[in-house]
Amino acid sequence: MWQLRNEPLAVCTCVSILAGLATWCLVPAAVNTFKRVGLSGKDMSKPTHPVLAESMGVVAATIYLIATFLFIPVQFRSWWSAQDPQSPHNPRVFSFDRLGEYLSALLSLQSMVFLGFADDVFDLRWRFKLLLPTIASIPILIVYYVGYGVTHVVVPVFMRPLLGTHIVDLGTLYYVYIGLMAVFCTNAINILAGINGVEVGQSIVIALSIIAKDIANVNSGNAEAEYNHLFTLYLLLPFVGVSSALYYWNVYPARVFVGDTYCYFAGMTFAVCGILGHFSKTLLLLFLPQVFNFIYSAPQIFGLVPCPRHRLPKMAVDNPLPRRVVSRLRQEVDLDQRTGSDSSSESSSANVVSADAAATGLSGVHQAISTAMTSFSKGKGRRAKRPASSRRSRSTSAPSAHLSTYMVASRTTFEGAKPLGLSIVRLYECLGIADVERDDQGNMVSVNNLTLLNLVLVRRGRLTESQLNNCILLIQILNSLLAFFIRYRLSHIFYF
Repeated sequence: MWQLRNEPLAVCTCVSILAGLATWCLVPAAVNTFKRVGLSGKDMSKPTHPVLAESMGVVAATIYLIATFLFIPVQFRSWWSAQDPQSPHNPRVFSFDRLGEYLSALLSLQSMVFLGFADDVFDLRWRFKLLLPTIASIPILIVYYVGYGVTHVVVPVFMRPLLGTHIVDLGTLYYVYIGLMAVFCTNAINILAGINGVEVGQSIVIALSIIAKDIANVNSGNAEAEYNHLFTLYLLLPFVGVSSALYYWNVYPARVFVGDTYCYFAGMTFAVCGILGHFSKTLLLLFLPQVFNFIYSAPQIFGLVPCPRHRLPKMAVDNPLPRRVVSRLRQEVDLDQRTGSDSSSESSSANVVSADAAATGLSGVHQAISTAMTSFSKGKGRRAKRPASSRRSRSTSAPSAHLSTYMVASRTTFEGAKPLGLSIVRLYECLGIADVERDDQGNMVSVNNLTLLNLVLVRRGRLTESQLNNCILLIQILNSLLAFFIRYRLSHIFYF
């Protein structure tokens, strides 16, 4: 199968590697150009808030489309190599239906890349984000209707006595189902985002899982099934190539942002493979973390609970001051307040901010911590009569040497929350998947933003951004193993 003279799969693998190398080289080369035209943003999860180029997913998507376009003739090499391809007696008549499927897939992907880039530039509203994937999926729906047209589903064993049959034809509802799948896949990647590497990382895990499934089943002996597996491989191998190169630049500490363009591009790639590759149910199993994240986020997505513009976890600063130092600073503040000394009012206010900031460890306190360390080091310097140069060295180097940042769950208030939203949050609290803050009277004041990223932080405690990304990828990998177990070990219980 992997021999070049028999299959184009080896050529696809080589093209994918070249596409990955091209992405790896062109992404850093395009950074200054993107910044110059205003496609940039601050990384709010870093203490210094560096400005990074945004929408770099369009570079990976463009290279992917070029690679897949160049691969079109290779798929039909057997037809090109025939003695007389146009002869009606030639057993290898050109497969127009297969070419139509491949071109419709590329058309949907190209449309979604364009719409995703428009979202990055114009910041479209959510109603358009639901409408645009529907429009982009029309080509594959038409090709599915003309070329395949199967709309029946197999009924599970326990429902067959109720329905009196083992097959149900859904008709138009089936096309509604696969259309909604395209909408869900494109937005599911976009919703589970917000930290370095998580969008590309989860996409790579899902793609590799599908590739493993296809490689394991490509030699099943069924010609139609073999074509479906190869069709999926032809689309996903270049995707993994460009995504792996992009992940190198986007993983912590990120040098670029991928933008909504990549999220829509990745989601539509999976939707196209699931629909035209005829494994939509297996695809949904691989998307279980995204399904959970959508259901978990539903109260905020549908306006039942206040939803801020960005729900990503917030940065917290590890406290570099020992507890005894914080206690001493507070004692000095209390003493200054009792004596009312005018000469020490300026340093007193600095100590107040420093002590509170060091005690809470919240983001944005770097200057306050530096002031506190300076005051503390100067106090020790006066007692020990150290040189001024030594004091300056310690006061400027200590914060940078010991300061570390972590991610903590961001929160939202219940101002304007609907009664149904409050009931859902109470249910989440009972299930242990929501951290609700209450006042002295027991009234709910705030709750963590309802995303999987924040839930991991609620259950695990504070994590570095890299650790949080690794946790999400681990969840995705474990889910892939669970999906394959359900698909190949438990399916015979419900279907036989």
